[in-house]
Amino acid sequence: MAILMGLISALCWGSTDFMAGQAARQVGVTRSLFYSQSFGFLLLTAVLAFRPASLRIAAIDTGLLIAIVAAICNLVAMAALLKALSIGKASVVAPIVSLYGAVTTLLAVLGGQSVTGMTVAGLALCIVGASLASMSKSSGGKAESPGSIGFAMLSALAFGLGFWLQGAFAVKSLGVLGALWIYYLTAVVILFLLLVGKRKLVAPPGSIVVLLMSISLFSLVGFFSLAFGATTGHVAIVTVLSSLASGVTVLLGFFIRHERPSQAQWTGIVAIIVGVVLLKLTPQLLAA
Repeated sequence: MAILMGLISALCWGSTDFMAGQAARQVGVTRSLFYSQSFGFLLLTAVLAFRPASLRIAAIDTGLLIAIVAAICNLVAMAALLKALSIGKASVVAPIVSLYGAVTTLLAVLGGQSVTGMTVAGLALCIVGASLASMSKSSGGKAESPGSIGFAMLSALAFGLGFWLQGAFAVKSLGVLGALWIYYLTAVVILFLLLVGKRKLVAPPGSIVVLLMSISLFSLVGFFSLAFGATTGHVAIVTVLSSLASGVTVLLGFFIRHERPSQAQWTGIVAIIVGVVLLKLTPQLLAA
């Protein structure tokens, strides 16, 4: 069951990133984010309506404030990810964004987490892989857009900081579902204000409603699969398999958008994925 849940999580999150890029290309980053996050907020709120005890928000305290800061970081990361996907190749952008695992690991190390040989190896692979994936030319002889690489790096940094804040502080105070609900609420409010300010708050085109709902649904299914898989007692297996999401995005870009990374880029992509897997394994081994 743990293996199945981990694979479902990877498939859902990898597909979510790919579909989000498609939506951003059609209606823009801000609008696509607002629509998808709104659907996600409504879905999660409906779930919490049946499990109100999971929403542990009693007062405005440090945990809540940190959760809001983490939510802003993750929203910036999502916006940067969508921008990168809208102007670059998903097969290159997704692995670079998955470097957020390296950022989170570095922050954890600075916070006192032990450093192992596996941690060092994982970080080294991520750095080398990112260099190859971003600097090499594709099989067609064209280098990846500098803009897409920049936004992908920004996304990785923001996700790394946001997830670290969530895991180290917010989740301990609010619980997993509470922290996730705060993210959706914060994102929807900020995006709503941005669209109102730009006078671009309109209903989504009917042609992409299914796509937007799919993005929200796949994202939540991925999260719940990871959470359910963790309850089986095989946290390491579920976590590592879920980190293969970037590989799913790469394959979707290859088969659907006919993206053709060069051999050097493929080497970099594989190095990043292996490095992220090693970083995901490290805390599980330390806890064993």
